[in-house]
Amino acid sequence: MKKSLVSLFLIIIFSLVSIQLLVMPYFESNFRHPTEKWALEFLTSGSTNMLSKELQNLPKQQRKVYLQSVQANFGFELALQKWKKSDFSNEQNQWLERNEIWGEPLDDLAYLSVDDEQLLVIVKPNSVPKYLINEAQRWTMGSFYQLNNKLKQQPEDMWPSIIDSVRSDFKYDVSLQSLDELNYKIEDMASLKKGNIVTISSADSNFIGYPADIAIQRIGSSDKVLILGPFSSELKDKVVYMLTILYLIFGMFLLVPIILWLLPTWRSMLSLNKVALLLGQGKFDARANLVRFSNLNHLSKTFNTMAGKIQRLISSHKHLVNAVSHELRTPIARIEFNIELLRNSTENNYQLGQLDRIESSLNELNSLVTEMLTHARFDREIPELTFEPVELNEWIRQELKPWQETNPILDIILLEGIACHAMIDRFYMSRALSNLIRNAIAYGENQIHVSYNKTSTGWLIQVDDNGSGIPPSSLDYIFEPFYRVDQSRNLQTGGTGLGLAIVQQILDWHGGSASADNSSLGGACFILSWPTKLHNLKSR
Repeated sequence: MKKSLVSLFLIIIFSLVSIQLLVMPYFESNFRHPTEKWALEFLTSGSTNMLSKELQNLPKQQRKVYLQSVQANFGFELALQKWKKSDFSNEQNQWLERNEIWGEPLDDLAYLSVDDEQLLVIVKPNSVPKYLINEAQRWTMGSFYQLNNKLKQQPEDMWPSIIDSVRSDFKYDVSLQSLDELNYKIEDMASLKKGNIVTISSADSNFIGYPADIAIQRIGSSDKVLILGPFSSELKDKVVYMLTILYLIFGMFLLVPIILWLLPTWRSMLSLNKVALLLGQGKFDARANLVRFSNLNHLSKTFNTMAGKIQRLISSHKHLVNAVSHELRTPIARIEFNIELLRNSTENNYQLGQLDRIESSLNELNSLVTEMLTHARFDREIPELTFEPVELNEWIRQELKPWQETNPILDIILLEGIACHAMIDRFYMSRALSNLIRNAIAYGENQIHVSYNKTSTGWLIQVDDNGSGIPPSSLDYIFEPFYRVDQSRNLQTGGTGLGLAIVQQILDWHGGSASADNSSLGGACFILSWPTKLHNLKSR
């Protein structure tokens, strides 16, 4: 176990180091950096494009002065830079020549060409200025300032057309709306009426960790407001894609090694489970496979050792029972012969009575030996079975007839039902039913009811008596060899402790089972059930 934990710890450490040294640089350059670049270009698009157009209309010597005059109205720093194409890559120069914003998230910079000689530089400060509430106001502050200036210079009926003309400068939506159409919190509405920038969050913005989904500001003292956004719908797709790649990378480089480490253990568990099921079915030669690199090989070895001991113990038990049973045949026969000799050589009534009692006990012993040999033979090998269709009503009636004739004082009754055709091996199923009838005669009072039925999956035969019944604690053990409920069920009542075990063996061959319960007659109820599908069973 310690070695397993150490190996798992080393795998995790190796995976984390590999992710940090090999994977993360690739992820940063191919996924995170492009996503942050796009987000920087997306958020600065409107104000930067409008500002670049304004600078193009100014003489070059006035541009810096203009930027300084409007700087306070922007949430980021503004600067001009000479455009030296040697300072940029071919891709960057082509991008800038198309008048598109180029973002550099590592340096928190964005560039946009003003003309062939100058670039507008947007620098994101490290902290949000005190006069701003959050990041969303940083990116929208300049856009609101420029849009307000454009709108205030024109009549209100011209505002929709002005907004339409500047929409192409923004990568997010820009719209006009009346104050009366808004339905926000009281404090947000009050702040809007004062001319402040109000930011509204949504589930999407909360998901990606952005402080707002839309930003709103009133246009001067009018009843109109400018609405920028939503931002989150665009940002969310990019963030979700980036996070998906990140989780896949962690899954591939962290979970896959752990899964590979667990795979041999999982195979060992499957093998152990399979062998445990086989042992439960009585196949004691089954063994668990030793899987290379498995952490459960020690358990498999222990399990195999245990299975081997169980197999040897059961085999020894079977051989012992078989040997003892066979060896008892000879002394039993000798005793029977000597009893006959003594009976023929004496006329003493007392001696003759003792000989009768000895012979009775010898018959019980002989019956026990016979049952032991039968059980040992059945347990050792499955006989070839001949399955044939029988009509249960007629077959059971024939089986009960000898018992009814030899026990006229008992009510041995067949509860007849509808015609029911079943597949059985006549010889062995007759043996099973006879054992149940014998058991009912021995432990019942004077009533034995036999019934049958067709179920959804097969057939069943039920034998009820009106004896003392079976305690609930014994119901699960009654079919085990030599199991006795109490002292009342012993050889004196004719039982050997093997009759019900033989019944269970016969039903196993039929693919079914034998069970016991308490009867409505007040005694025991034994049920034989077996399925209709017998094609997998051994047959002649």
